[in-house]
Amino acid sequence: MNKLRQPRNGQILCVTAAIMALLLPAGHPAANPETVAVRVTFVDPTAISEVNALQFGSLNQNLANLESVTVAPDSAVTDPADRVEGGPQAAARLSVAATPGQAITILVDAVVPGAGYSLADFRCNYNAGSDAACDGMGYSESTVASGTLLVGATLTGDGTAVADAADGSFQVTVSYQ
Repeated sequence: MNKLRQPRNGQILCVTAAIMALLLPAGHPAANPETVAVRVTFVDPTAISEVNALQFGSLNQNLANLESVTVAPDSAVTDPADRVEGGPQAAARLSVAATPGQAITILVDAVVPGAGYSLADFRCNYNAGSDAACDGMGYSESTVASGTLLVGATLTGDGTAVADAADGSFQVTVSYQ
């Protein structure tokens, strides 16, 4: 009987030794520790404040259907139907405080038409850069610092303009990555 137990015990020891080899890790990671550096940059929120509103001036109340007046970001006015009668014409001027080096997207959205007119074709210029469309997909800058955002647009009449009604609006959203 002793002879039967010995091989059996030997087999158990072999199986146990094989299982222990599977449980032990191949290398010892604690013997070669690695240092990992983590850098975190906190970005200050972007702040926008209005310096002046988009101004088309005083327009003739007879602004006919599809007649338009455009104020560009540089405040140049295009008035093919000669409907501007005076008053200030100027692009909207906004002050943007942004963390230097951040990428931003500027989007004009939530446009509300006024009584007798619509606003469309918004163009933006950030910090004396190039004019670009800023409605639809938005206007992007890859690296920014705080600066001035100029916004121009086209006002188009629908033939039902009302005197002293200036109730249109739009929203400017600046998001950053």
